Order: sequence, then C-alpha cells, then structure tokens
Amino acid sequence: MRLTVCELADETKRRGHAWAELTRHLDASPTDILVLPEMPFVEWTAFTSRTFDPKVWQQALIDHDAMVSRFSELRAEVVLASRPVEDAGRRLNQGFAWTRANGYQSSRSKVYLPDGPDGWEATWFDRGSLETSPLTWNDVRVGFQLCTEMLFTDLSWRIGRADAHIIAAPRATGGHRRWRLAASLMAIVSGCFVASANRRSYARDDFVGQSWIVSPEGDILAETTAEAPIVSVDIDVREATSAKRTYPRNLALGGDGSKLGDGFTPRHDWRGR
Repeated sequence: MRLTVCELADETKRRGHAWAELTRHLDASPTDILVLPEMPFVEWTAFTSRTFDPKVWQQALIDHDAMVSRFSELRAEVVLASRPVEDAGRRLNQGFAWTRANGYQSSRSKVYLPDGPDGWEATWFDRGSLETSPLTWNDVRVGFQLCTEMLFTDLSWRIGRADAHIIAAPRATGGHRRWRLAASLMAIVSGCFVASANRRSYARDDFVGQSWIVSPEGDILAETTAEAPIVSVDIDVREATSAKRTYPRNLALGGDGSKLGDGFTPRHDWRGR
C-alpha cells in the first residue's frame, strides 16, 4: 500500500495554492493513506493569544468543516489529520480519519498540551484521553500521536500493544532535532510505521515542514522539502506485525507476565540492539 505525507502552508493566503498542488500531485500519483499536518486549515497564530476568543474558535471549526468536505477531491482512500472539535462542551484537538468508503471517523484527542507564547494550547483546548484504540481500514490499524505527544513514548508503546500498523503524527513544529529523533523512537518502541506531517510557514520561521515516513526500525524512508512538499512510500504493513515480535517490542511488560501481541513467546534477541 502507498503511504503519503505532505507539508501544507501555515498562512491562509497560501492555502488555496497548496491544496491545488496537493490535488494535482495525487491526480498524477494516487495514494492509499495521506497524512496531513496538525489542524491544517487554521493559522497557528490563532492559538498564540493567551485569551480565548470564541469568534476565532468558531472560524477554525468552520474552516475545517469546509475543507474536510472537500477531501473527496483528493485521490486518496484515507486522509488522516487532527482538527479542532467541540464535544459535550469540551474543546479538543482531535485526531480523525476520513475514508472514501465510510466518510469521517473521530479518534483520540490530544492529552499533552503546551501552554506558552508558541501556543497557549491548554488555554484553548481541554485535555483528551490516553485511550489508544486504533482506527481500522481494510485491516490496516492506525493510531494517533499528536505533535507534543510524540515526545512521550508511553503512547507509542500503548499503540504498538494495540497491534497498530501505522502511527499518524500530525504536528506543527520547528526544526529542532528532537522531532526527528522522536519520530524514530516512536517507531522503534511501537513496531509501527510512523507518518508525521508538518506545516511550513513562509512569512515567519515558525514551521519548517520536514514531514517524514519512518520504518518500524526507526529509519527515515522519505522526507519532504520546500521543493518536494509531498512524498510517498510503498509499505508492507506485515513488516509492522513482524517487528512486534522482535527486540525491544517483545519484552515482558510486568510482573503479571503479560506480553506484547497475541500469545507469542518473546525472543530476547540482543543482537538487535
């Protein structure tokens, strides 16, 4: 199956061009799964105000509704991203999947919320849940780690234990090396492919693009650039299933003797280190 990540422009005025470029690219090279950046259809400056603004919030919801309704324009069977939502009076940054066959399906919401000048997320959003049940499409299981959550590998471990094949990691980050390292460690800990998509800013230096597809062993298989903002890799999800039977994913989890996976005996292959 083909897995694709892309960069999208942070600035609203560039969004139409970026969408047209993405549509043209997928017309020429269709994909099975496309991963978009974190909350891709709102400028991040919306969340850099320390005071919650209901008008800005409502516009962010409207803009995401409008663009999700256009996903059928993309030659992708599945689109993965996150978006702002309201749920029972709570404001959430929620992962979701859109599939051509079944439409929109929500997933888990972001738990680890920074609160500072780069984004007052804990002011704008309520905390989600650590529940990590993957979404399933054609027997492919996908979990979500949203941006800052990439730095907390307990989530990667939980997603791997749930037998996911892919972790979607939409983000809105700068270029610090922590993000590349985190993407690789997520894959190593979980035994999953990791697909992380980032936005790129042109008017400021906030966001650097650099979207990645990572193998279950932590190798970067593909990376976007400003000149090539969309990349794809043909993957075999059976590699993720096999990876969970190898070090370090095969270690005992605790005193109860429970193991990762479905009944196999761990093989402590220290050469894998």
